[in-house]
Amino acid sequence: SFSSIFSEWLALGDSCGRAFEHTVLMPYPKEKAEVSLSLYDSRGEVIASNSFMFSPDDILIKRKGGKRVLPHRYIHKGGDPARAIDIAILAEGYRPEEMDSFYRHAETAVNEMLSYEPYRSFADRLNFVAVESPSDDSGVSIPRFGDWKSTAFSSHFSTFYSDRYLTTERIFAMNDALEGIPYEHIIVLANTDEYGGAGIFNSYILASARNEHFKPVVVHEFGHSFGGLADEYFYETDVMSDTYPLDIEPWEPNITTLVDFKSKWADMIAGDTPVPTPVTEAEKHNVGVYEGGGYSFKGIYRPADECRMRNNSYPVFCPVCERALSELIRFYTEE
Repeated sequence: SFSSIFSEWLALGDSCGRAFEHTVLMPYPKEKAEVSLSLYDSRGEVIASNSFMFSPDDILIKRKGGKRVLPHRYIHKGGDPARAIDIAILAEGYRPEEMDSFYRHAETAVNEMLSYEPYRSFADRLNFVAVESPSDDSGVSIPRFGDWKSTAFSSHFSTFYSDRYLTTERIFAMNDALEGIPYEHIIVLANTDEYGGAGIFNSYILASARNEHFKPVVVHEFGHSFGGLADEYFYETDVMSDTYPLDIEPWEPNITTLVDFKSKWADMIAGDTPVPTPVTEAEKHNVGVYEGGGYSFKGIYRPADECRMRNNSYPVFCPVCERALSELIRFYTEE
């Protein structure tokens, strides 16, 4: 769907009588164009849609140059923005006098990202720019402690009452803060040591920059927002077993219900690999079909026993996730 967190908001949040912000990024049309958005449910059925006409000569469209470009610094510049993937890093909960810390945290995040494959091999196709988006208060809001802050993007923990879920609904503010700066993807660093974060597909990630798990969380959440990768962890109690219908093949490239396994990583499995693959044979089969993934203990399968998309301690992406990310980078950067 066009917004994974919007789908969650409809299902879990108090959406009655409220609106949800969303920003669409696209090449600027040279002629009139119809823009259509469709919202899909977990079974792949359209449950809502909207279309509008865009005209590039509309006098009410705001052009560039209407706002002062925020101070920014390239942490890593692999190539021309016209040819590379531009990733903007925003400051959340940093007061103006704390921007030195923000730049250090941004550098830590970028160095960690580029230490992973396939990002390391495609470093010349990736740009990371850190943007000073100042807040009135230092830190971010933690509702369960009654601690509310005035920050650039009003982010907070306990989204949908999950303590570690750190998100923001201020999508317009994030994109407005990047006016005049090339970007396609957004990383938001939160000035807090509270554990948590979020990765929203094709929208943004949020990560706690002063938490001990900051580095692996940034990599994991960017796997969601950029790569569309699913979580490969699961709960034996199946607390979210209804997230993926078992008679539908999930759209994410790194989990399967075996309904249409040929469309996933069947081509990467050795001929002697049993399907499903017992975890006891994980050392024998680097790529297999291991039960448990997408939050569910049964019925959903992951490609490797361990992966960066499963836990914070594993140091690499599994081969299936790495291939999916590589294909996406090539898609964006090759004609």
